[in-house]
Amino acid sequence: MDLHESAGVPGAAGDTGLDPRTRIRIDLFLARRRAGPGATTLKILALRERGRAAGMNGAEMMASEAGDSHDAKASACLAYVAALLAHPGAPPLEALRRMHDAGFRPSDIDQVTGLVAADAEIYRDSRRTP
Repeated sequence: MDLHESAGVPGAAGDTGLDPRTRIRIDLFLARRRAGPGATTLKILALRERGRAAGMNGAEMMASEAGDSHDAKASACLAYVAALLAHPGAPPLEALRRMHDAGFRPSDIDQVTGLVAADAEIYRDSRRTP
């Protein structure tokens, strides 16, 4: 058993619940929020390259950066990420219900929650480093 798996870290130990495009959408949204509107960082450029490799087009990636998508399931996921950012530790029940109704399993929802928590922790730690 992998250390992360035994520690209960969502998304660790090869959990493949989220498809690559969903993970890229989440990463793009979080990276854009950190960079601010109009700023292009190396991370965003790298994520866009990953998105193109995964078959995403420019409009799809730009919508993801803005927290939206033409795909209902992706839109529900990004709305959930936004809700987690707005309400750390206690996502609104409506956001959870929307994720479930869009077809996400509880393990998928846990993985999204873990990704957002890990991003917040990394961001918090990077601000402490002189």
